[in-house]
Amino acid sequence: MHKAQVAILVRSNYWHFPSGPVNGATHRSVPDIMRAVRRAGGEPVLVYQNGQAHPEQWDAVVIPGGNDLHPGWYGQAPHSSVDLNTVDIEFDRFQLTWTRWAVENEKPVLGICRGMQVLNVASGGDLIQNVDHHSDLELLNNPARRREAVHGVHVAPGSGLYDIVGDDYLRVNSIHHQAVNRIGETFQAVAWAPDGVVEAIEGRNAPWQRGVQFHPEDMQEVAPFQGLFQSLVDDAQRTRTNQARG
Repeated sequence: MHKAQVAILVRSNYWHFPSGPVNGATHRSVPDIMRAVRRAGGEPVLVYQNGQAHPEQWDAVVIPGGNDLHPGWYGQAPHSSVDLNTVDIEFDRFQLTWTRWAVENEKPVLGICRGMQVLNVASGGDLIQNVDHHSDLELLNNPARRREAVHGVHVAPGSGLYDIVGDDYLRVNSIHHQAVNRIGETFQAVAWAPDGVVEAIEGRNAPWQRGVQFHPEDMQEVAPFQGLFQSLVDDAQRTRTNQARG
């Protein structure tokens, strides 16, 4: 059986990005995402911002974590907490374009941290630009501690995420200062932190399209987290098989 091709949307200078306490800098999440995809039986395909894209070959899309989106994408002026020196409008455009394509073409999608925010904005939603107590600088700066669960989330029974986790409670490794606010019309919230911050969304009619505010790639040795990648690859393989049958 042909392996599902899982596109991962990354910046062109990803491997040479200047050091800093964010994904794609001192900590590089993409190798861990690639490993999780392979463990699930899929084939990761790095899609670079300024490289060639072959979407006809993609069976699923992953949007990794990273820096803030420019608030202009969802009609807001920047909050003082947004470091505009790290915002990349053209990279935002690249990820938003292919995320919209994936949603419209009903491809399985997994958005991680910033990726969940990209998924929401691409679907017409907006963000809370600054959330207190959700960004531990020590965890953010220390890759060795990124596997630590920092708080619990309530998972909606009956959701696709609930089916993956097998419980209505999960402890997660969220590290973020922004969050989903108004949710895009084709998505719904399916997990919440104790303070009500949305920690996961999924498609209302396409539960194989999902975003999580935490980092499952860092905790893939634990079944519920690897299960997110397994579900993505299984859904991608099913979609590929159905399309082949016509």
